[in-house]
Amino acid sequence: MGRFGFCGPSYTSQSITADCQQAMNWYPESIESQLGKSAMALYPTPGLSVFAALPSLIAPTRAVRGMLAIDGRLFAVGGPNLYEVYKDGSNNNRGNIGDDYNQVTMASNGADGNQLVVCSAGNLYSLDLTANVLSGPILGLQGTVSMVVYCSGYFVALLANSNKFQVSALLDGTTWNPLGVEQVLVFPENVAAIVSAFNQLWVYGLNGHAQVYYNSGASAVTPFDVIPGAFMEEGISAPSSLAVLDNTPSWIGGYQTGIGIAWRANGYSPSRISNHAVETAWAAYPSRGTDAIGYAYRDQGHTFWVLRFPSANQGFGATWVYDTATQMWHERGHWSPQSPSGWTAHNSTCHAFCFGQNLVGDWNTGVIYAMSIYTYQDNGQPIRRVRRAPHISVEQVRIFHSFLQVDVEVGDGPMPPLLDGAGEPRGPQMILRWSNDGGRTWSNEYVRSAGQTGEYRQRVYWNRLGQARDRVYEVSVTDPVPWRIVDAYLKAGSLYQLPQQRLSQRYEEIT
Repeated sequence: MGRFGFCGPSYTSQSITADCQQAMNWYPESIESQLGKSAMALYPTPGLSVFAALPSLIAPTRAVRGMLAIDGRLFAVGGPNLYEVYKDGSNNNRGNIGDDYNQVTMASNGADGNQLVVCSAGNLYSLDLTANVLSGPILGLQGTVSMVVYCSGYFVALLANSNKFQVSALLDGTTWNPLGVEQVLVFPENVAAIVSAFNQLWVYGLNGHAQVYYNSGASAVTPFDVIPGAFMEEGISAPSSLAVLDNTPSWIGGYQTGIGIAWRANGYSPSRISNHAVETAWAAYPSRGTDAIGYAYRDQGHTFWVLRFPSANQGFGATWVYDTATQMWHERGHWSPQSPSGWTAHNSTCHAFCFGQNLVGDWNTGVIYAMSIYTYQDNGQPIRRVRRAPHISVEQVRIFHSFLQVDVEVGDGPMPPLLDGAGEPRGPQMILRWSNDGGRTWSNEYVRSAGQTGEYRQRVYWNRLGQARDRVYEVSVTDPVPWRIVDAYLKAGSLYQLPQQRLSQRYEEIT
């Protein structure tokens, strides 16, 4: 038997007959010891359990539009209100901040000033973290505000539809000098997004440029100056995609020649981290990816950049995730037969790490979820996971497939056990199907058991699989167990000559 690169990322090329791989609700992880059975494994993405529910609101204002954790306290925006959410899931409404149905940004000076500043519906609001009193809209701002950050002792507000940002008084988000407006002169277009990283202010334009500023201390009114040499010929086309991963900004870029490439800063230079497959997928969305909403979180040593595209899939949305550990992409979503693709976007749209948990806000309800790899369902609903493997083809020669085994962790069935249609105990099930025409049509489904609790020697395999000149295998699962796949092995005609064997060598190089 031979390996054929079964464990891998999502990569559906412009031509599905070239490559049509999918990793939906699974992510690849390199085996860093380099001594395991495989160079790479597939691990299940985390499930969701309800942590808190903000008061019931009427759509579309019911979404959780932003979250921020400050010194062990959690704040979330649901509809037009700012809430403080406690460890037991209860909440306290801290006040009304308006609602334009868009994501909000929040920033805090923490213990230095005990202030939380929220940008919502074009205005800024300030919460005194000691007195728990909300004030605003804040006066003194020289225009509509689209984003706020905290950088090097100052709050910085981006003035919408302009090339300007305004700086607050030192350590005070309630005081804004009208003279504290700085105009970006190093590039000609409007500023679309700002972010604080490395205690520096990163400023992104719409038409292909970005500049990094630092606090020079030259002026108490406008203390930020351009860093020489920190100019980038790459702007931002999706302002809400901007996130900081491992202390480094990442964004979906835009330039005069086009949009739709994901970048990550390498020093002061943009480094492309998307690939042709994901760029092709984004280009097919009505917004061409400009509506992407992103957040970053860290789990199990991986830093993930989660991007939700609301307009994709005829409004059902789509979610793509980049993993800095492997530099690979996978997809997340919820199975929905009503959707044209069969999937809706993952429920999460914003994130905060608080109370020792990764917490995410739902874009469709006022629910905040705890997200954990030890949760095997999404709010009690099954998680459908799909892995579509690389093509198996040798110059279109007919290959006879006699045996396929998926090396998956077995014997992890729940207690009490799952039941079949007759009410009898059964093991978790893995479903196999295949395509002989490059992923256009599919065979019937063939089900195998992954073993009930303690059946650690169970094997998951299929015999007498027919023949094809070009075959793509796909497995799917829905049962609530930790579906961890190590590899897959195929016995077929001239398998040992298959070019796909080189994939495992490539994964070892990545490791």
